[in-house]
Amino acid sequence: MLYQFNEMRVEETESNMISPDRGTVVFEVSSDKATPFVVTIERRGDEYVNTAKTLLGQKTDEPEELDEFLRDKAQEILEKKFE
Repeated sequence: MLYQFNEMRVEETESNMISPDRGTVVFEVSSDKATPFVVTIERRGDEYVNTAKTLLGQKTDEPEELDEFLRDKAQEILEKKFE
């Protein structure tokens, strides 16, 4: 699935549900301003954790907003997988 966040292209490259409360979603993020990078969002119970949060600060001017966007998309994806 392909998403747009401001000037960044965000593509879901892999998602996996291990159990109802554990899973991962891998996104490839690219733009004209930064080299492409990969972000993994892990579901741990009710929390969605960005394993590359520090990388976002180096690649975008809006790291908090992008982090929230990615975690929201990961939650949507994983909830659909386990329906």
